Parts: sequence; C-alpha cells; structure tokens
Amino acid sequence: MKVSEAIKNRYSCRSYSDKKVPEKLLLDLLELANQAPSAANQQNREFIIITNKENKKYLAKMNNQPHLEQAPVVILATTKLSHETVADYLKLLENWEMTVQGIAPDKFKATKEFEDELKEMKYKWMIQDVAASIENLMLAAIEKGLATCWLGVMDFQGIIEKFRLPKNVVPVCLITLGYEKEPPKYRTIRKPITELIHWEKYQ
Repeated sequence: MKVSEAIKNRYSCRSYSDKKVPEKLLLDLLELANQAPSAANQQNREFIIITNKENKKYLAKMNNQPHLEQAPVVILATTKLSHETVADYLKLLENWEMTVQGIAPDKFKATKEFEDELKEMKYKWMIQDVAASIENLMLAAIEKGLATCWLGVMDFQGIIEKFRLPKNVVPVCLITLGYEKEPPKYRTIRKPITELIHWEKYQ
C-alpha cells in the first residue's frame, strides 16, 4: 500500500471486532511509531499498552466513549518531562549544531526567565513528538489491515493515578486499535485545501 493510500483510507474507527491483535504486530507498529521525528532527538515519548478489560472499561467511562472498551487494544501515549538544566540543554544544542529562535547557543544566558521559557518550549516540542509518532502508528495500522481512533485525555489526574504514572510522565492521548467490525456509515469530508493555504503571510 502506498503512503498516500494509507492517508486517504485512515478514519476514526468506533466499531471493533473481538479479534485479538497479535503481540508481534503490535510491537512492529510501535517500532514504526518510534521512527517519527523527535525534537533534538530527545525521544521522551513512551507508550502504555492496555488490553485488560477493567482498564478499558475505566477509560470508556472516563471519556464517555464505549468503543474504548470494545477495542482489543488501547494505547496510552505519554511524554516524559526531562530535568536538564539550561547549561545541559545548551550543550545539547551545541552538539546538534542547532539554534533556538535564531540565536546561537553561546549567546544564551542561564537566566530564570530563559529557564522558564525553555521549559515551556520543550513541553510543546514533546507533545509534537508524540503527535508525530501517533500519525506513524495510525498509517502503519492501515497498511496492516487494522483500524484506529485518536482520542484526547479527559481526566489527566485520573489517568495518572490509575496507571501509576511517575511525577515526570504526562498523559497525552489515547489510541484505540483493532480490526474493524463495521465500516463507517459515512466519511467526513475535509475542507478544500485552497481554504487552508496562505502564501508568505496569513491572509
């Protein structure tokens, strides 16, 4: 299957059969997910594989989404907050010959203001890292005859407590994964790309 076909065939599945997803196939999909880009190659994303019926029931109730319980597999995608100091991070940037905001690393000063700004930037980057990996996962799943649905987390604290996440690990999203039971009754139509494109500046 071509990548373009996988992109066009992907949809949010909410009806799954009870057919199990082989563990090897699941691990292969996550390996492909992990090939997604990662800001400064920090690779802070982690995945919790959930197949236990009670755990899925909890998630279905929390999100008010019955298919969370029906899907053979639910993947909880998380990101690990790192604790590097500004000096550590500047060294990382130097090693990768990178710059932030167009300023060379040696021009940065380890000020409290910059440290706060750096933490915010890194958190945004880590969320983007997770998002990139999930897109990989969903497209790879389509190629293997599987269906998925991407869901937001509705109760962050509940997820943290239920799945015993460490203090530096943050839940980002949930992905249901399995074999389609019924095809979708309709497919959503995307806006024309001409409505979404701006040249050089927002128009």
